[in-house]
Amino acid sequence: MDEQEYAEEGDQSQEEEPESNNGDESIASGDGGEEEDGDSQEEEGNAATQENANASSAESTIIKATPKLASLINPDVREIGHEAVWSLSSCKPGNGVIQLMDSSTETYWQSDGAQPHLINIHFSRRKAVCEVAFQLDYSLDESYTPKRIGIKSGVTFHDLEEVKVVEMHEPSGWISVPLHSEIDPLDDDHNNEGDDDDVEKESSWKRKPLRTHFIQICILSMAQNGRDTHVRQVKLFGPRAAGDAGQIKAPATGFALGLPRFQTVEMSQFSTIR
Repeated sequence: MDEQEYAEEGDQSQEEEPESNNGDESIASGDGGEEEDGDSQEEEGNAATQENANASSAESTIIKATPKLASLINPDVREIGHEAVWSLSSCKPGNGVIQLMDSSTETYWQSDGAQPHLINIHFSRRKAVCEVAFQLDYSLDESYTPKRIGIKSGVTFHDLEEVKVVEMHEPSGWISVPLHSEIDPLDDDHNNEGDDDDVEKESSWKRKPLRTHFIQICILSMAQNGRDTHVRQVKLFGPRAAGDAGQIKAPATGFALGLPRFQTVEMSQFSTIR
C-alpha cells in the first residue's frame, strides 16, 4: 500500500510540472511584450524629435553676406543704435559693448559664457526698427563665427517673442536682416485680385517697421560647433521721422517714407544742412 501511494504522489508531481512551465512561458512572453512597447515608444520619440528639428530648420531663413551695407548710404533710413542701452550676456575683458559699436571691423565682441549668447538692446521709448545688420568674418574668426541667429522683440525680458531666425554659412561681410510688422489681412487693398507678383509688390508697400521697446539678439550656434562667439559690428536702422521724410515711398526698403528727392544738380545742394 505504501509503495502505491508513493507512486501516485510521483505521478501527480509530474503532472504539476507542465503547469509551472506554462507559467514561466507566460511571464517570458509578457517581458517580450514590454520590450516591444519600449522599442516602439523610443522610435516614436526619435521621430518626434526629428520632426521638431525639421520644423525649426524650416522656420529659419538663409542669408548670404554682402561686402557693403547698403543702409549706410540709404537716405530713407538712419542708424538708431546709439539711442538705446546695450547689454551683453557675457564678454571677455576688452571685448564688450564698446568694441561692438565702434564702427571698426578690427575689433569685436567675444562672449565668455554658456550658450545662447545674448545682445540686449533697450530703448527708452517705443522705436520703429526696420533692419538689424551684423558684421561677421569667418576667415578671421572661424569657429567663433555665428551660424544661427534669432531675433526677439518685446517690452521687457519677460514678454519677448521670436520675430526672425536666420542662418549663415561661413559669412564674411554684412548680414542684413529686415524687420517689419505683419500685414493686416483685413486691409481691402491686401485682398485685391490680380497677378501674384503685383499683389506681392503691392503688399511690400504696406510693410511697416517693427515698433518695439526691446530687441534681443540670440547667437544660437557657431560654425564648427564652437562655444564662444565673435561679432564685429551690430547696427540698427529705423525709418526717418515723418518731419524729415515726406510722403514718397522707398522701393529699396518697402516702407512709405523718404524725401522728395531733387532731380537736378543745382537743387541737390539744398538737400542737406551744412
